[in-house]
Amino acid sequence: MSGFAYRLKRGEEWAAEVVRLIEEQGWKTVPLGAENVVPEVHRLLSFMKNPDPTARFLRYMPDGFAVKEEGEEAFFFDAKSGPTIEKDAYLAYQAFAGNDRRVFVFIRNGDDTYCVPIRKLKFLDSWDCVRNFPPDRQMPVDEDGWIAPRLWPEAKYLAWKRRNPHASGTPFRYFDLGAMSKYKMGAEHREAAPKGWPHRARG
Repeated sequence: MSGFAYRLKRGEEWAAEVVRLIEEQGWKTVPLGAENVVPEVHRLLSFMKNPDPTARFLRYMPDGFAVKEEGEEAFFFDAKSGPTIEKDAYLAYQAFAGNDRRVFVFIRNGDDTYCVPIRKLKFLDSWDCVRNFPPDRQMPVDEDGWIAPRLWPEAKYLAWKRRNPHASGTPFRYFDLGAMSKYKMGAEHREAAPKGWPHRARG
């Protein structure tokens, strides 16, 4: 199995586990996300290089939403397997969180898992991150502080894409997991930190 296929499989497994964890707490879940639309539409959204704001919003919808009759509550959720998030996804989740709507990002990195309200996500300094890359792979950082491979000179970017054909090239950042330790979930995913689990009084 290639590295890309392994990461994809790992992400799908974590997304399914997040749904199970949420439903075990008595919530009903409904899938969203580009992966859950008609395959042809998913393909179109996935391969757009410069989508307009609406297409970008659709491409980066959260994985789903959960509702509970008791308490008349609901929230959006997304599962992230790994230490990074794409800029477009982050901005889309922020848009979903407008007008006091709740969005939670469930992160798995290695054996550690987190349930973080979107407004509480923390990131490492991108300049510090790229300085730790090999000299020939130190990527540019955009004006908003996101690592942005496409800001390389075109020839260098295309050479990088040839070596990494499955990489999207979109801006991204590394989570500061240490700064979000209070949102870390228990070893069996049964106990999130006090402000991590999606309850009205805790989000």
